Amino acid sequence: MKDVLSPWRLTGMGAPMTVWALHLVAVYSLQGVACEEGLDRLRLAGSEALAWWLVALTVVALAVLAWLGLRAWRGWHVARLDADMPPRIASRRRFAAAVTGALCVLSATAIVYTTLPVLLLPGCTR
Repeated sequence: MKDVLSPWRLTGMGAPMTVWALHLVAVYSLQGVACEEGLDRLRLAGSEALAWWLVALTVVALAVLAWLGLRAWRGWHVARLDADMPPRIASRRRFAAAVTGALCVLSATAIVYTTLPVLLLPGCTR
């Protein structure tokens, strides 16, 4: 079976944006549930417990993006250095790996911008 998350496959190219979308849904869902259930009052180490959960979720999402970005970087180098690969295929694979890497950077930026308001603003307004 071929690697589904290869940076030159469509699923591999879409994986960074999927990680961002899942993070976005999780952040806003957890925030809404915490506000509705009154869980915003739980404190842990001087901050809301929800903020710690969201930071942990963000760290996991950024780690997954780093892993995908590393795979894209390696895939780009493999396609560049493989002399046995036909030039058209190598060119396509380099492009797809570069797109995957760029989407990893874009997704990481979006995740950081999604997380910042959660950390800087009060959790719930009543």
